[in-house]
Amino acid sequence: MALFPGCAGSVQDVEAERAAETLLAAAGYHVVRLPAFCCGALDAHDGALRVAEAASARIKQAWTGARANYLVTVTPGCLSTLRKSLPEVHVDDPYRLLAEQIDTLSFNPLPARLALHVPCTQANVARSDTALLKLLQRIPQLELQRLPAPPYCCGAAGSHVLQFPQRAAQLRKSVLTHVETLDVQALLSSNIGCRLHLAAGLEEKASRLLTLHPLTLLAQQWISS
Repeated sequence: MALFPGCAGSVQDVEAERAAETLLAAAGYHVVRLPAFCCGALDAHDGALRVAEAASARIKQAWTGARANYLVTVTPGCLSTLRKSLPEVHVDDPYRLLAEQIDTLSFNPLPARLALHVPCTQANVARSDTALLKLLQRIPQLELQRLPAPPYCCGAAGSHVLQFPQRAAQLRKSVLTHVETLDVQALLSSNIGCRLHLAAGLEEKASRLLTLHPLTLLAQQWISS
């Protein structure tokens, strides 16, 4: 399978992408990494259609050269754009594929209480939240507190956080206020935009709460055979 790194993901989610490669390989998949470039999602959101079309053409070119059977990304915000560019290709995030091979993966215990934020894109586009929960529940002693499901948006929403910062901050405040009631040691979120947005809000509150991609956590606890 081919891994699409994306643009922000290839910089801000390097650990998660490496974690995906490690876990997929452990589950028996052969992973090749595509070049890092923008999928065009933000351009399409903002009406820059020519730029988005150019990104789509680049996706098709990179996919053809990969000679893979599946395309995966750790950034759910890229999924719908990738699927639109490659309608005949199986495009997904790694969770369902990993969950299908869950008996091949073992994890070290983690006696901790963590909050799980399921981004709108993961719940509504990838629809992989059930598979993600299945994987996280394989970590012994881990206690998960799932935040309210979408449409309880964190405010990031692609370019929304840049275009409407006050509204984005207000939506984020609602999420973080709920997190504060949970007495957790970390906050998990699979969307880089959501995680950066939430982390910025935590920093404003002088909070030391760790934000983490779920794949990074899974790879940290994975028992290498």
